[in-house]
Amino acid sequence: MEPTRSKATAIALIGLVVGCSRQNPAPSGASDAAPTTAASAPAPPAVPAPPTLTGFPPQVDLTDPPADEAEAGARTTKLGVVSIPLGAHERRPIMIALHGGSDHPEWACNAWRGITNAYPFLVCPHGVGTNEASLAWSSPADTKLRVARAIAATRRVFGSWVLEGPIVIVGFSMGATQAALLAQSEPGRYRRVVLAESAYAPEAAMTFAAPWAAGGGQRAMFLCTTLGCEAPYRAAAKNLARHEVAVRLNIAGTTEHGMWEVVVQSMRRDWSWLVEGADGWESYVPPREDAPLPGKTESF
Repeated sequence: MEPTRSKATAIALIGLVVGCSRQNPAPSGASDAAPTTAASAPAPPAVPAPPTLTGFPPQVDLTDPPADEAEAGARTTKLGVVSIPLGAHERRPIMIALHGGSDHPEWACNAWRGITNAYPFLVCPHGVGTNEASLAWSSPADTKLRVARAIAATRRVFGSWVLEGPIVIVGFSMGATQAALLAQSEPGRYRRVVLAESAYAPEAAMTFAAPWAAGGGQRAMFLCTTLGCEAPYRAAAKNLARHEVAVRLNIAGTTEHGMWEVVVQSMRRDWSWLVEGADGWESYVPPREDAPLPGKTESF
C-alpha cells in the first residue's frame, strides 16, 4: 500500500505544480518547461518604427485661410513662414523669430534655422507693410496678434507634432525691441530670450529686465553684429544680471548690421547654453563644428 500512496502523492504534487505554473507564468529566462528550439520559437512582435516628420519643404508659408483650403482664386493673407524640423521623431517646441525693419520673415527663419540646427518649429511672423521685402512692426499689441495668428496656423498644419509649453523668442533690430516688450508682458511664456542689434534704441532692452525676471524669465542673450552695439548691450546685460538671471553677450565680430553667416556661426557657440533645461529642448543636439567658431562671448 505504501508504494500506491506515494504514487498518488506524487501525482497530486505534479498537478499542483502544473496548476500554479498556469496561474503565474515564469519570468523571462526562468522556466521549468523543456527548452524551445530556435526553429519552433515564436517570432518576437515587430516593433514599429517611430513616425517621422517628412513630406514638407524646409520652410512653409503660413496663410489664412491655409493654402490647401483656399478656393481657387480666393485671396489669402500671409501670416509668416515656419521652418520645419524635418526628420523629427517626437513633438517639437515652437520658437518665435521676429525679423528686423526693412526685412522679411524668410530671412529671419533662414538665419535662426542655422543657429538652432533646425530643431524647433521656428515660426517667423509677417510684419507690417505691403512690400514683402521690406516689412516693419507697428506696436506691441499688433505684434502680439501677429504672433498668435502665426502660431495658430502652425498648429493647424502640424497638429500633434507641435509641443505645447514655454516659447523661446528672438528678435533682430526692430524685431528685438518687439521681442523685449512681448517678453516683458508675458514672462511666463517667454522664459528664454535673445535680443539682437536693438542697441540703437536700448530702452526696451533695459526696462524689460525687472518685470521679465520677476515673472519667471530664466536665461537671456544679447547679440551684437556692429561695434556700436557693444556698450549699450553690455550695460543691458549687467542690468539683467542684477536681477539674478543668467545672461550672456555674444559679440559676433562683424561690423555690419545683419544676421550674416558669420553671425549664425557665432551664435551656435551659445545656443546650447541658452536652451539648456528648457522645456521641449531636451533632445536638442548642436551641429558638429570642425573649426573654432568666430566671435566671442561675455557672461554675466
